[in-house]
Amino acid sequence: MTRPTPSLRSLAELHPVGDGVLEDADRWRYAGISKPGEAEALRAAHDFAFANGWSIEVRDGEFERIPEGTLLDGDVPRDLNIILTKPVGGSAAWFLAPSAALRAWDDARVGQSDTIHVLGDFGAFRAGAKAVVPWDGTAVAPPVRGTATEEPDAVSDVRRGIVRDLSGGRMPGDLFRWTPPEPLPADGFAAAFMRAAAGRLMLALASEVETAEDGSLRVVLNGLRKRSFGAAPPGECPPSRFEALREAAQWLLVPSRDAEARHQMLVRRLEPLVPDGREDDWWGAISPHVGEALSGARTEYRTFVTSKSADLLKTMTEVRKGVAEDVDRIVGRTNRMSQAFVGGLGVLAAGLGVRIATSAASQAGTLSTLVFCAVVLFVTWSGLRLNELVSTRSLVSDLRHLRRWHSRLHQSLTRAEYRALAVSPVIEAVKLYNETRRRTRQAFHVAAWVFVLLVLVAPLLGTR
Repeated sequence: MTRPTPSLRSLAELHPVGDGVLEDADRWRYAGISKPGEAEALRAAHDFAFANGWSIEVRDGEFERIPEGTLLDGDVPRDLNIILTKPVGGSAAWFLAPSAALRAWDDARVGQSDTIHVLGDFGAFRAGAKAVVPWDGTAVAPPVRGTATEEPDAVSDVRRGIVRDLSGGRMPGDLFRWTPPEPLPADGFAAAFMRAAAGRLMLALASEVETAEDGSLRVVLNGLRKRSFGAAPPGECPPSRFEALREAAQWLLVPSRDAEARHQMLVRRLEPLVPDGREDDWWGAISPHVGEALSGARTEYRTFVTSKSADLLKTMTEVRKGVAEDVDRIVGRTNRMSQAFVGGLGVLAAGLGVRIATSAASQAGTLSTLVFCAVVLFVTWSGLRLNELVSTRSLVSDLRHLRRWHSRLHQSLTRAEYRALAVSPVIEAVKLYNETRRRTRQAFHVAAWVFVLLVLVAPLLGTR
């Protein structure tokens, strides 16, 4: 008897989802009664698992493992438990049922994958940064790497400052993976994905998402008035309306500090367009008006950006002026520290001169010479140390003031602008101050040793 081609298609067709089948991104499981053609399907599944690094276990109703030889002989028990384990890790995920793929789309395992293989015949498409490709169940295709859009640059979690989630976590945290970068074909798995994506993306156009008393999902729209709508999954999703929703989602899910402002503009434009009497169907209420609301919000946003650019230019000018003054104060402290060191060297030179002048007139002992050195060095070091202490404490006080000022400044500038305009110049000035302080200490130690040696040698020079 010819063995069937190594494939999982026959097993998936024999046991569709909902007939005792549970599937997620890690495994496919079936618990139920064996059906005609079970032996051939299991043989093909065993061959596929062996050839592609998967694993499959077949157990009876008592959950006792059935040897592979028994299955090859066609001896299949009436009660079956089939556990098909998929590869863990890597950059790809596989699904035998399209509906299971849609249910697991928000899982972390799918989020870590670049390529999603779905058993079926449909046109390949992209969703967020992921490639969704058809799979015939006979071979594992190599992963398709994304090149157009990278997920970390997008505002993936709209619940942070955009849509208030009061549903207890029922709203997806990452809508970016549900957003196709281009229009979808309206057939096969792409059509099912379109309906499922519309049910998620439509939540991004609301102000709040909550759970009703009957357990259903509701949304709140805060415009000129506060209105509530039932957010049941869309029964149908025409491609033209989904395309308007897709463009709106792409406009909202952008790496911009103005994401919240964009969302508020879109909500303000959308609320007057939604007619009364559609409070039981959020998708049906907004889908005819998303395109018009998006057009108005884009116009309003361009005006907002123009006015913000003028304010930003003024802010950056003030920042440059303020930071320049702060840097000048720090550099001034550095110069005063250097000048104090130069003054200390003058004191040492004067002390050395006094010692040379007096050594010829009197023959002082070693003890008096050391006391003289100690007094001069103590006076000089105390002056330098006092100057350094005052400068450092004054600098720390100014930096604390700058920290409070920068916290307000950071709200009006991007992170890169803030770092380039305000942080980097101050950090460089502080580095210069610390380096000067360190070098001054080292130079004083060297000068002190030279001073002591010259004072000790001065009497010998005076006797010659």
